[in-house]
Amino acid sequence: AGPELEYGLFRMREERIGVTVAAPTKKTLFTVFVQQEPGWDQGIERPWYPARADAAFDDVNPADYDGLLLPGGRAPVYLRNFPRCIELIRHFLDNKKPVSAICRGPILLVSAGVTGKQMTGHPFIRPRLEMGGCTFVESRGEPVREGNIVTVSGRPYQHIWIREFLSMLRGQGQAKLRRSA
Repeated sequence: AGPELEYGLFRMREERIGVTVAAPTKKTLFTVFVQQEPGWDQGIERPWYPARADAAFDDVNPADYDGLLLPGGRAPVYLRNFPRCIELIRHFLDNKKPVSAICRGPILLVSAGVTGKQMTGHPFIRPRLEMGGCTFVESRGEPVREGNIVTVSGRPYQHIWIREFLSMLRGQGQAKLRRSA
């Protein structure tokens, strides 16, 4: 979740929208950047910038939040195993709050019970989305939006991920509600 998390935090703060980074526990998160090397089929993980989780999942009241950003990387594969994470995601889905996922982030949506939707993400998650009853869309960087959910393929399209999320927040009048100093 390295570059996507960092970009999402930067853009939300630039818009002066309050953000909480939640994780299984409140701690420093050591993120990675997946670098594609010539001749390699898989990317190579490189250390990225540490980020601080502001809250543990158990300390988050989702009713206090207007929307949910789900970054990608390998974090979603790990986070889908935490029942509280899935409960939090369900709140945003059930209450039709804006949800935006990028890269492998849509895995969390399927894990939370999303089915019958068109979504995009990293090509490696296609089988997981399809097993979950969703349709994978080769979007080539374009957002795939269904109702309150928008998905984007991944880097270098972080700007589209955040642009669409902000559009949904503003469309519901919510981006004005939670301004930070």
